[in-house]
Amino acid sequence: MSGKRIKAYDRNQWNDMKYRGPLSYRHLLIFGWLCISFRVLAVIFQLGINMDPHQPAFVYAILPAAEAVGSLALPLFLLANFAIILDRKYTYKQQLIKFGGLSLLVIFLFVLIKEHYIGELLGTLLEDRAAADRILDDLLLSASMDGSMIFNLFIDMFMCTLLMCFLNYEPKRIFTGKKLTIFRLFSLLPVLYEAGSLAVRICMAFGVIRPASIILPCLTTKPFMSFILFVILAMHIKFMERRFKKHGKTREEYKAYIQTRAHSFGFSVYTSIMILITSAVDTILYLVSTVAIIAPDLVSATNSAAPMTEAAASSGAAVMTEAAGLSDAALEQVVNANLDRAMRTVDAWGIGKHTIMIVLIPVVLLFSYTRTHKNQNADIAIPVGGVILAVFVAVETIHQGIIMNLPFIMKNLQQMASSFAA
Repeated sequence: MSGKRIKAYDRNQWNDMKYRGPLSYRHLLIFGWLCISFRVLAVIFQLGINMDPHQPAFVYAILPAAEAVGSLALPLFLLANFAIILDRKYTYKQQLIKFGGLSLLVIFLFVLIKEHYIGELLGTLLEDRAAADRILDDLLLSASMDGSMIFNLFIDMFMCTLLMCFLNYEPKRIFTGKKLTIFRLFSLLPVLYEAGSLAVRICMAFGVIRPASIILPCLTTKPFMSFILFVILAMHIKFMERRFKKHGKTREEYKAYIQTRAHSFGFSVYTSIMILITSAVDTILYLVSTVAIIAPDLVSATNSAAPMTEAAASSGAAVMTEAAGLSDAALEQVVNANLDRAMRTVDAWGIGKHTIMIVLIPVVLLFSYTRTHKNQNADIAIPVGGVILAVFVAVETIHQGIIMNLPFIMKNLQQMASSFAA
């Protein structure tokens, strides 16, 4: 029997595979909080650049790396949350209370810092609180149009946990029996919230809407394909349970099966494959969207350079055909003039930002949601330490930024105040 391959659904604690990844949910949480500090750094750097582009060279050098590392925080938290849910380390209720509370805390801190600290300081410097509020709103809107000020990761965690809860939790009362279908349909609510947040971000990028600043910390931060990846993983877990039961297994046997190392490794492999596929799709969408934004400008430029023939207009290569009417230098000028704008617009949609998850595939393959720790107090210490580190990074970065840019800040504030007064 030792040489006979064991079917996936026949795995249990007695015939489980030996391999178990060395990384646990706790390691992912630590990595995630470290990434949040980089995200905080990137947000402050971007806000400083929006206030005055004449920043030191090291700011522009560090910003892309900080943004890339910071963008890994959410996927690391999501994977850790999957581990907690699958291994039943905490209940859905505990997770929802935690992420709901952290979401509200971020919103409260945003309002406190904006209205009380920065708002009052600017109001005092300008001797006009209304002008200070308008300046702050303009700066936040400008920074948010490319997605850099959409920062509340815990809204994403709350919505993802809520989706998993509606898909997998078995209510003990009210939504039982045939009413269970109604409970499952509630899973559309977090999906609609995610879609609504994406729609708001796209409209902001196009300048269609100008939402109040309080809306910003209420928006989800996940790139579009990261959301698709999460839905795929959530549905995979749900359909896997159904397939398991079709093999004549009970729910109790399924609960025992998902605690095996074999299933944990299988989940890691499946997740890695889905990351590769969704990253490839994200890259294609990024290229197509960027070209689609630039194409009208190319057509307009080529039309002004040479009349478009009827044959070219009816062909799919109209842009390339008419582009021949421009010199190489002129064509390059048109592309360069619009490429940056197109890339920023697509970035604001969240397209292209999911591809960075490819670097997490080795971490995913080394990760096992069945690995546990005896000391549960560390689960409380990690977020506390993470918040302290993120606050320290924010305060120190703002402090150093003010020292370096004080003359520019005062000059810009006076100019903006004068424009509002006029």
